[in-house]
Amino acid sequence: MNTAHLGNRSSRGLSIKFILAAAALAFSGLIAAPASLAQTPPAAPAPADTAAAPAAAPDASPAAEGAVAGKPKLEDAFNPLNVWNTSDEIGRGVIIIMIIMFAGTIYIAVTKVVDQTALDGQLNKAPAFWSANSLDEGLENLGRKNALRDIAEGAVAAANNNNAGLESRIARAERMSHQVGFELERVNSRLAAGMAFLATVGSICPFVGLFGTVMGIVKALVKLAGTGDAGIEKVAGPVGEALIMTAAGLAVAVPAVVLYNLLGRRNKVLSDKARHFAIDVEKLMATSTKG
Repeated sequence: MNTAHLGNRSSRGLSIKFILAAAALAFSGLIAAPASLAQTPPAAPAPADTAAAPAAAPDASPAAEGAVAGKPKLEDAFNPLNVWNTSDEIGRGVIIIMIIMFAGTIYIAVTKVVDQTALDGQLNKAPAFWSANSLDEGLENLGRKNALRDIAEGAVAAANNNNAGLESRIARAERMSHQVGFELERVNSRLAAGMAFLATVGSICPFVGLFGTVMGIVKALVKLAGTGDAGIEKVAGPVGEALIMTAAGLAVAVPAVVLYNLLGRRNKVLSDKARHFAIDVEKLMATSTKG
């Protein structure tokens, strides 16, 4: 089950990576076109006898003024695709890691909700077991694939097992209690599956985003030191792109923490239902003449 999970998560992460890379390349082409136009050398000055031509200069649009000398637009610094285009290998690696974490969080959340719903339906059949007139009838009322049936059948098998050797020295009640506890642990392991991943994403993803921010700011400072130009239009772009990493880390971590708490609370309710049933079955088998 874990292997299939990792495979699905990995394939989904790679698919998202390829889609994002293709979109980034397409978007970079759209950005490069106006940038190349903005860097086109100015036309030669008009002859002196055409004095009326400069009079149209004050009517130029603000958009044209913003593209002078190829100045980058500040809003591009907060465009996620632009962050991908301008990032180096470290920055893109951080983005890919956060995409994988987000995809894994969604996958685990969906599968856990489905599994919890199925298990809750199984546990709700406990009254049908206790309303039966015999143990066999109660097992049939639970159905074939039911976690409660596994607990009950484990208790019955341990109670009716007359082993020889050293195991025969262990009291029947002790063997039955151990088997019931083993079946109960299987239910708890099923409930706990995937929860460690959500806890890991919620705890480390903000730091992964912070690492991307730190490396982006370091890269921006090195670039500014090399050019010697620390104007606001030169600083805001790289710093804004770096801060997006922290925002992305929080955007992935917060849903993971919320889902971990919600799913963990429901896991506790289901675990309590299974535990109460196991205790009652153990008492039933301890006093049963069949046992």
